[in-house]
Amino acid sequence: MKTNVYKKRWLWVLAIVVIALAGTVIGMLVTQTGLATFTSNAYGVSLKYPTEWVVDSADDEKGQGEDGFFQLSAMSGEGQSIDEVAEIIASHQLKPYGSNPQITELTLEGLKEEEKAKLIMPSADQGEEWNHQAALIIKYPEAVKIGDDVYYYFILQGDKEHVEEIGQTVRFTGKP
Repeated sequence: MKTNVYKKRWLWVLAIVVIALAGTVIGMLVTQTGLATFTSNAYGVSLKYPTEWVVDSADDEKGQGEDGFFQLSAMSGEGQSIDEVAEIIASHQLKPYGSNPQITELTLEGLKEEEKAKLIMPSADQGEEWNHQAALIIKYPEAVKIGDDVYYYFILQGDKEHVEEIGQTVRFTGKP
């Protein structure tokens, strides 16, 4: 009888130790792969990026780490469709996305139907100086004024491995 009591206690202790270790391992994984939130008042957006990246305090519209980067910009695009804006950006004379970039429509979580998005992925011949840059273009829900200019399209540039993942976290704050 005493043996069964000791076995039950031992099993409880073992279960508690396993749960504690599992919680520690999960906590370490979440910390290592966690996301930080960045809010840009200038562009009226917030987004999430890997916690190990650093947002440059001198230029708070970009962040980078050893394995990637993001940078915010905007384009007027007044009177132009998102398809036209994406084509203009993809076919820039400096060829930042190579000679044959792929433009696809992207559905972003949390955005309304009218907040359309286009993803520009670089072709294989993209120059090394562009650091695997890709771009995500999102139509602002309403035109925003940045400085003295009005913009209809938000642009998230980033490395091709992270731009879509970061893009899925973009939320418009309505505060430019």
